Amino acid sequence: MKKVFASKVDIALPILFVVSSIPAILIGITEKDWVLIALMMAVFAMVMYLLFDTYYVITQGILKVHSGFIVNKNISIESIKSIKKTDSILSAPASSLTDRIEVCYGNSKTIIISPKEKLIFIAELQKQNLEIKVEL
Repeated sequence: MKKVFASKVDIALPILFVVSSIPAILIGITEKDWVLIALMMAVFAMVMYLLFDTYYVITQGILKVHSGFIVNKNISIESIKSIKKTDSILSAPASSLTDRIEVCYGNSKTIIISPKEKLIFIAELQKQNLEIKVEL
């Protein structure tokens, strides 16, 4: 059975990106710099693509973490040791800055993700690995 979980998207991320891009866009418009405008539009499209193409798939024995063309990672569910809430803002395949969890697996490996339905996501993982410790 395959279950797909969307990443929670903080509305603040697209807004922050748009607001921080306004000065460069205004300069591009006033200077008639079409290359700068095209570059900003391309960067905006890529950021939106990554924000909305981030998701997690639980299949038999595997947690797949996908974020655009940048992250496509398979993690054995049996290797997951713990899941805990994190406030880390490190770059991660997570479209949320405020509602993240850290999945600890293997020999001290971690990945930060942000499933929209966090409790259901964790319950699905625990169905396959009863040893997962959860600290929310």
